[in-house]
Amino acid sequence: NNLFFNLILFCILGCFLSLANPPFSFPYVILVVLALVGNYWLKKQPNLSTSFFYGFFLGLGYFILSLVWIFEPFLIEPNQNLIFAPFAILLLSSILAFFWGSAFFLSSYGNDFKNKKKSLLKLILFLSLAEFMRSFLFTGFPWVLLGLAFIDTPVSQALSIFGPYWLTFIIILLSLIIPTGLIGILISIAGFFLLNFYGLYRYDKVEYDESNKQIRIIQPNIAQKNKWKKELSEIHFNSLIKLSNINSENVDIFIWPETSVPFFLEYKKNFQETIVKNISKPIILGARRYNKESNELYNSAYFLNANGKVEQIYDKKHLVPFGEFIPLVNFLNVFVETGIDNNGITGFSIGEKSNEIVIDDFTIIAILICYESIFSSEVDKNIINSDIIIHLTNDAWFGSFSGPHQHIVQLRARAIEQGLPAMRSANTGISALIDPYGRIINKIPLNVEGYIDVSIPKKIDKTLYSKIGAVNWNFFLISLFALLYFLCLKRGTKNS
Repeated sequence: NNLFFNLILFCILGCFLSLANPPFSFPYVILVVLALVGNYWLKKQPNLSTSFFYGFFLGLGYFILSLVWIFEPFLIEPNQNLIFAPFAILLLSSILAFFWGSAFFLSSYGNDFKNKKKSLLKLILFLSLAEFMRSFLFTGFPWVLLGLAFIDTPVSQALSIFGPYWLTFIIILLSLIIPTGLIGILISIAGFFLLNFYGLYRYDKVEYDESNKQIRIIQPNIAQKNKWKKELSEIHFNSLIKLSNINSENVDIFIWPETSVPFFLEYKKNFQETIVKNISKPIILGARRYNKESNELYNSAYFLNANGKVEQIYDKKHLVPFGEFIPLVNFLNVFVETGIDNNGITGFSIGEKSNEIVIDDFTIIAILICYESIFSSEVDKNIINSDIIIHLTNDAWFGSFSGPHQHIVQLRARAIEQGLPAMRSANTGISALIDPYGRIINKIPLNVEGYIDVSIPKKIDKTLYSKIGAVNWNFFLISLFALLYFLCLKRGTKNS
């Protein structure tokens, strides 16, 4: 009974922890919850298996509530798919919670709990490692990282130095150090003071010019259930043209969202003529691309010149498991709405082209499609000389509650890490212009059809994070974890 009560308590604490993320966005709840968790864990001194379940149920509460938007794709055709929704959210949340459970398990391993500082340091290390590992293993899912909950506060500016995993480690450290006593509380206060001070200093020094180019970001707001209906494809296409044509004399480039064109444009009759006749300006757009020779399907971004001619193409590299490629083909029918059921193809192919596309002979843009914006290390690796990030997405999948709000947080983090402005065009979601400090300058709200005309902020000096590189930062972090853990072991041996 006592164990049952403890597990329910940890699950409830996990639910409270999820309030740190959008749509609630109360990041400092992390301090309170993790301090309570650390204190209770120390007091109870659980054995290995009990400790695992503490961490697992904490994670389960956190991930189920944070990822409740996983229900949304199953509501598109509820008669066929709704039955699978609880299994999908429970399975994904359990996999992610397993990382947290393992962190608690390893923290209790060989732990006598007498030394508060040493015990909590082990928990800090392994929980930070769990957040890191879940971002890479099994294709990785770095969604709702604890560090990114602070995106709307000055603390977020530390991403320009450390990137997401160091910031997550620092947040966990400053929260779990509180139960060690007065010195721990003072360290936590000092740490958050410094993080906020640096962020405010950086905001105060904001300096960037704007280019003289006018870009129009378009959000057609097409419901996912109507997205692939053949009889509506011309209506969807005409809607994009209409939004592009309104008062567009001064617009230089148009940005249309992921899979905005509901056909294969290479095989669409008169496509080029339609673009020239109606728009006759450069467009960056998302569309599926079919390669007849290899019978392969790609989720792609096209850069069309003013004559409607394809200048450059980028094919998405990091595909969504089950959504864009099917590890288990029997699941195909559940995901048929993505439009991947074509010509016997059971998924998209992985692209190999560079993310960077040159427009106007001098501006280099880095294209990210949907899910790709959540992987900081991959973005860092693929952005070498870019002046701006352009993110094409379709967040109609995510519903209206939390998914779209959590997704744009990721792009804002990438903008801070790289010191680059970012533009985002969503089929629906939140289309926006983001400055190099991760702040939303202008946006089209969720579930609204419309456009915004924006001047692009110029990039700022390379950040420390992008200079040193994500791979090096991650290597330093793992090395630090190893060093601190061995120091813990050494002190433990001495004490015994």
